[in-house]
Order: sequence, then C-alpha cells, then structure tokens
Amino acid sequence: MLRKRTLGVIGFLFFLLVVISNISLVPYAAASSDKAADKYIVVLQDNILSPSDVANEMATKHGLALGHIYQHALKGYSATIPEPALAKIKADPRIKYLEPDREVHALGQIIPTGINRIDADLSPTAKIDGTDERVNVDIAIIDTGICLNHPDLYVYKNVTFVKGTKTGNDDNGHGSHVAGIAAAKDNGIGVVGVAPGARLWAVKVLDKSGSGFLSWIIAGIDYVAKNAGEIEVANMSLGGVGYSQAERDAIVRCIEKGVVFVVAAGNEYKDVYGDDGLFGTADDLTPAAYPEVATVSALADSDGRGGGEGAATIWGPDDTLATFSNFSRSVVANNPVESAGAAIDFAAPGVNIYSTYKNNGYATGSGTSMAAPHGAGSIALYIARYGRAVDAQGVWAIRQALIDSAEPQTLWGPADTKDPDANREGLISAKDL
Repeated sequence: MLRKRTLGVIGFLFFLLVVISNISLVPYAAASSDKAADKYIVVLQDNILSPSDVANEMATKHGLALGHIYQHALKGYSATIPEPALAKIKADPRIKYLEPDREVHALGQIIPTGINRIDADLSPTAKIDGTDERVNVDIAIIDTGICLNHPDLYVYKNVTFVKGTKTGNDDNGHGSHVAGIAAAKDNGIGVVGVAPGARLWAVKVLDKSGSGFLSWIIAGIDYVAKNAGEIEVANMSLGGVGYSQAERDAIVRCIEKGVVFVVAAGNEYKDVYGDDGLFGTADDLTPAAYPEVATVSALADSDGRGGGEGAATIWGPDDTLATFSNFSRSVVANNPVESAGAAIDFAAPGVNIYSTYKNNGYATGSGTSMAAPHGAGSIALYIARYGRAVDAQGVWAIRQALIDSAEPQTLWGPADTKDPDANREGLISAKDL
C-alpha cells in the first residue's frame, strides 16, 4: 500500500499541476430562479399507462413542442406550451401538476489533498496501492458528462439529454473533475479517487457552458431510475434556486429503488433553505435542500491532514469550513436521518482539489462540487463492503452510517472551524470503509 503524504508523491503531483493543469476554475453561483419562457414540466397522474402516448396526443391537440418523456422516475414530459393552451392543459384530468422549467448550472469551481484528509488511502476496500483493482460499484455522475476516453477513468456507460449533443462526453470539464474525485483508477498515473475504478455512468445534463434546464436534469434522474438495478450511487454537483416538486419526486422515486443521492451544498455562503430559512419555498437551494439527499458542505484543507497546522487557503484557514460553502441553520421535522449538521449530512474536502479533466487532462478546482464526490466515493466504498440499498430505508441507513462515522469538528484542529451556524456537521471518514 502506498504510504500517505510522502514527499515523492507530493512533488510528483505538484509537477503535474504546473505542467498539465495551468487552468483557473472560477466560482459559479447557483442558477437564478428565472423561468424559461413557455417551457414547462408536465407531471401526469400515476395511473397513466403510457406517458409517451399522452404526451404525443397533447402535443398534436395543443401545438406543443415536446422535449423529454419521463417514464421511470416520473410519468410526464417537458414541453414548450403556447400561452393559449396552458389553461386547457392544466384542466386536463390526466395532469397531476405542472411547473415552469428553469435553468440549472454546475455548482462553481473555485480552485487534492482530499483523499488523504478523509483517509480513503487507508480504506481496506479502496486498497490504494498503485494496483488497478477496481471497486465493484456503479456511480452515476449527473453533470456535464465525463471525458469518455480518459485513461484514469472507467466510463462504463454514457448518455446525453443536452440538445445538440450525441454522447455523454464532457465538453466543459466539470463532470470529469467530479468523476475523478469519486473514482479515478488506482493505476499509477495521474490521480486516484476515493473509490478507485468504480464503474462511472456519464449522465450528461449540462452543456458546454455548464448550464442546462431543469427538464434535462429530470431526464437524467429518470435514466438513473430506469437503471437503478445497476446504479447504486448518484452524484449531483449542480443546483439552482427554487423548490421543484418534479425534481424532488423524481429523486425520491430513485431512492425508493435503493439509489443513494449525494449532492453539493452550494457555494453562495447561504442556508440551503434560503434566506427565509424555510423549506419548500422559492429561495431554496436545490437539490441540496431536499431531505432525501445526502448534502455535503466543503472543507478548506491545505495539507491533507488534520490539526489546522497547514497554510491558509484563499477560502479559509486549514481545516475549517470553506468561506463559500452553504450551511444549514435548521432541518425539517421529517428528515430521514439525524445529523449534527441539521440539513447537511457531512463535510468533505472542497478546496484546491486535483482531479481528472476534459480532453484526457487534469486540473485543480474548488467548490462544494468537489466535496460531494468525496461523499459519493465514500458511500460507494460502504456499499462495496456492506451491500447496496434496495429501498429508501436502506438508503437512510447508509447515510446515517456515514454521518455517525464522521470526524467531529472538535477533532479537526482549529478552535474555530468557521461554521457559520450552531449545527456542526462532521468530516466524512473513509478509513474504516
């Protein structure tokens, strides 16, 4: 097994950073709540047998421009609906509800010590020793896609729901970076992920600019639901502003099939429930606010070890919560898990994380986008060791196990961990997984 934090490894990674990754990855706030004009997500009643037939019938009758058909996580479709037809569609008894489509963006990268800090290199399941022995778990990366031919990634399947693209290949870089943190191979080159060599499903729902529509996101979730017999974990390092019943319902359906969803808390330094602190309102930061997902905040760590003795980062002192990370002041009464972080399950490294990138490259980035796949990879290790969930109760049990084994903030090192609220989520730990 490779020893932690050796000078040779650190020097080698620094060289690759300078030579290969002369890239600046800047913050990107969550999407605004602006609606996409005339675009809607239409959810049908549960007793509808063929969403495709209903969608095409309504399109013909009302002059709709159909987008995606949902058949697994939801029954419904997305469409551009002319204003005169809107009231008629709302009145159709086959309609359960509809909501406006809106833009969603990749949560920002601000600029890895991460594997060391969560002790993934000590995990008996990860077995990080330079030998390409792969973790037998499937992780869906719902993002900008993944670099399909990257030598450091095992992309098992790919799909796109982005207009004008034909594959799940990454033309932005964000999804590839996320994928490498979760599961880069332990093959002696480049970097290694938390769950080395896990099978990656590239689910492309964001375009070259890192943006997309909620309807595309839901199509990606629907694809995960369709393949829930194989996919055990789904990572969403993306988000927007505003509660979406359709998105939440789709995620819940996947969770009922045993898929654990891990999401980024967001980079606005805000409560995930928004300024009003209330869940289910227009300023929720979603999907981070949904109680059914494992939401991950970001740790600033500069040396890959605890104690708070490393150099300060641009996003805060060593071993403190990153100054961009969203947080949680309260939690809904029916939250299915109990966390010291309220609506946040746990923190993970999210500052200056070195990982894979588009065009077979590597890059350094920061953000809760980078923290979330540390969580997804750790959950993959748990599943590889103890077995997958088959229903929602199994998902809650996995989340609770990771919460309970997290390193408390009192052990991080600094007396002040810069947590902006009274709810102190722990740091995810992979060493016993």
